[in-house]
Amino acid sequence: MSSSAGSFEIQDTFGAMLIGTFVTMILYGITTLQAYFYYLSFPKDGKQTKLLVLLIWLLDTFHSIFVGHCVHRFLIAGFVDRSLLVNGNWSLFLSIGTNVLEAFIVQAFFAHRIFILCSPEKRWWVAGVIGFFVVAHFAFGLKTVVYLFITKEFARLQELSASSIVPFGITTIISDILIAVALCILLHSNRSEFGDTNTIINKLILYAINRCILTTAVAFAETIVFSVLPNSFYSIAIDFIVGKLYANSLLAVLNSRANLRPQSRAGFSDESTEMSTRFNVTSGVANHQTSLFQVRTRESARETVPEKRNQELSIMTPGGSSEKHAVSTLKDGRKEGIITGEVYQIP
Repeated sequence: MSSSAGSFEIQDTFGAMLIGTFVTMILYGITTLQAYFYYLSFPKDGKQTKLLVLLIWLLDTFHSIFVGHCVHRFLIAGFVDRSLLVNGNWSLFLSIGTNVLEAFIVQAFFAHRIFILCSPEKRWWVAGVIGFFVVAHFAFGLKTVVYLFITKEFARLQELSASSIVPFGITTIISDILIAVALCILLHSNRSEFGDTNTIINKLILYAINRCILTTAVAFAETIVFSVLPNSFYSIAIDFIVGKLYANSLLAVLNSRANLRPQSRAGFSDESTEMSTRFNVTSGVANHQTSLFQVRTRESARETVPEKRNQELSIMTPGGSSEKHAVSTLKDGRKEGIITGEVYQIP
């Protein structure tokens, strides 16, 4: 009977941790592949974005190292010295802290883009509400990590359940939902009469929803599992993969531009404007990195090209400046792209 109980305990603790480690390493491989694809596909992006990708990849790399060291300590060293299995160690706690930092950076990235997208009269309270929950999520996570370093005992984790760990999970869920809802509303409000633009916006909304569902579901599962099975390592196994999901969600957003370029780009070659509309839009003409555009449709006549319906893309750079891109439809059905004052014919 005792043997059965001991076997069940190992399965619930280090067995769960080992499975979480396998999934973690698979996701790390995907992170590395996405980072490689990003640098290969978007060499003209700005330094800020490139450094952000590098930072996320480095954090993910360190997290994988910490997880590997942690599992080695428990399963190899702990096999000889059973006393090592009672308490946590620095690599486990640092892996949790790295996840907290990764999630904070990615959520702050999206919150900043929402701030840019919002109209001036709404941006402060919309981004402010989202920012509050993002910072709260980071604070609760930091408190949990500090407490773990101080106590080091797994048995005392329940002391943090109501004060830190459960609020940590709840603020994570709320942050992700608010970010997804804000993005969907902002993107939907920018729909126009242009079919290509609406198709791209629909894809962006779908990406935002998918990202929200994935990260929210995992955060919800981790919170529930910890509340129901506080003495198992199932919640830790789930936590191992949380940071990887955030890292991959950011990289997927940046790399999705390759799939969001309009078909008309084929006629532009290297001097085209990549209407890659997610959170980093690379302008081949301007030759610098830009972020997040607002699509506005207006009915007006231009002095240079009369009797046209113009779709204006106001592309905001990280520094706050902007440039105007427009795609106009002529009377005969031809499309014309107006980019920083230059006119290109779109087949």
